[in-house]
Amino acid sequence: MNIIFLRVVRLSKIFGVSIVALCLLTGVVFAAQNDAERTLTIFNWPNYIGPDTLADFQKETGIKVTELYFDDEEEVEAVIVSEPTTYDLIVSSGDSLREMKEAKLLAKIDYAKIPNFKHIDPAYKNRVFDLEQEYSVPYLVGTTGVVVNKKFIDRATDSWNVLFNSKYKGRIGMLNNPYEVIGAAAKMLGYSLNVTDPAEMQVVRAKLLEQKSLVKGYYPVEDMQQLILDEKLWAAQIYSGEGMTVMDQKEDLQYFIPKEGTAMWIDSFMIPSTSLHKEEAHLFLDYILRPEVNAKIASYLWYATPNKTAEAFMDKEVLESPEVYPSESVKSRFEFFGTIGSSSSMYSRVWRDLTLIQ
Repeated sequence: MNIIFLRVVRLSKIFGVSIVALCLLTGVVFAAQNDAERTLTIFNWPNYIGPDTLADFQKETGIKVTELYFDDEEEVEAVIVSEPTTYDLIVSSGDSLREMKEAKLLAKIDYAKIPNFKHIDPAYKNRVFDLEQEYSVPYLVGTTGVVVNKKFIDRATDSWNVLFNSKYKGRIGMLNNPYEVIGAAAKMLGYSLNVTDPAEMQVVRAKLLEQKSLVKGYYPVEDMQQLILDEKLWAAQIYSGEGMTVMDQKEDLQYFIPKEGTAMWIDSFMIPSTSLHKEEAHLFLDYILRPEVNAKIASYLWYATPNKTAEAFMDKEVLESPEVYPSESVKSRFEFFGTIGSSSSMYSRVWRDLTLIQ
């Protein structure tokens, strides 16, 4: 919040107004100006919040909210470094959180200012990317899976291998995320999502290079959705919420969680250390953790919520969907992206071979 200090020196009366009255008058004016200037800028994926969330928050608090977008999580840290005072809240995954925390780009959360944090399920606290639970507020929970068009692909498909099938050459889409793409191939081959063994990575690389000629492209999830709806893609890697959303819009589409297992992830809110509006950021975090507010967001986006209390207010169809809330047996095949350490160079080389080398 911008605070304007007014210093009155050696004034007795101005146009018949006493100094006390002047101070009271100007205090009201500046307080009103200060409230009018309360702002908050959020850096988020496109269309990754409820349709009325920001407007409702602004109406209630008077805080003007601006939302700016990224299409590739890999760019978030660089943007925060290059524009240090632009953003007040960031939505990102655990991987990005861990990297920004190590780079000292994040402020510690003052949970005393977020009483609604009590609604977060303990299962989603103190995860590997924020073990001390100091820098993040869990937002939504999802998985990465596959959407297929049943007009062109057998509806019994339940494996990652549909994305490697030569019958669908030129109709396959993969996410523009090296960890997701490499992780999908690794799970299909029976490896861990987090490949660190060089020999295993060689096998994964070979499989992805074999797939490369079949793939139409590596896309941001927003582009992927439209390509699927336009039937330019028949099979695509996609995040669960977006997969369920397109399935809801077109009856020929089917989203599934591959039988070999997949990535499970938690997206969280973080406050950049250089934010100029940390008070407003804390107010917003407490607002979206209200169970009714959180339930509307999760239901609209077809995502699971880490807010246990919010589940009582969620859309029944979303809450009972096995793709959104998988069974424990299905979840046993999930993995979170973990620390890969020095193996990151292997990921970079594979991604370069897929996206930069013709």
